[in-house]
Amino acid sequence: MRKTGTIAILLASVGLLTSCLPAGDAVDDGMSPEDAKRYTQAVEREIVDAMPNQFVRTVLQKETGTFLPCSRDGAEQWAGGLTAQIQPGVDPDAVLDPIEEHFANVDELTVSRREDSGNVLVEVVGPHRSAWVVRYDAKRAEAYLTSFSPCIRLPSDIWRGDKF
Repeated sequence: MRKTGTIAILLASVGLLTSCLPAGDAVDDGMSPEDAKRYTQAVEREIVDAMPNQFVRTVLQKETGTFLPCSRDGAEQWAGGLTAQIQPGVDPDAVLDPIEEHFANVDELTVSRREDSGNVLVEVVGPHRSAWVVRYDAKRAEAYLTSFSPCIRLPSDIWRGDKF
């Protein structure tokens, strides 16, 4: 069930991200794959750092991700993720409100909240279709973070399906 929900979020997010903006506005032609991954993972850590420390038990950030299409003209975005184990019994608002408050003050990012399949989600959207989706599962006491870098052009020596 957990894997199915994560895959559904991933596919919905990719669909959303690839259809919203004109191709020219979506791609950061100057960003390397390494920089895209580094930026995306830095925001992942910033999201976790915004959660109250007393609620976060462990954090597992994926070391590798993969590239997914993000525009009709062949641009790609690095997709990664992170899981934070939360103390049992913590209210979703206690975990997610600080994330919303933190990112509401960042000029290049927008933040929103919604419910999906009984879980609360916070979405942070940034430049060039970058996005971070935080799903808090209170029953499992875990926050799942799915992330997508800004859209970039891959050099010819990196294939979309490779782990990166």
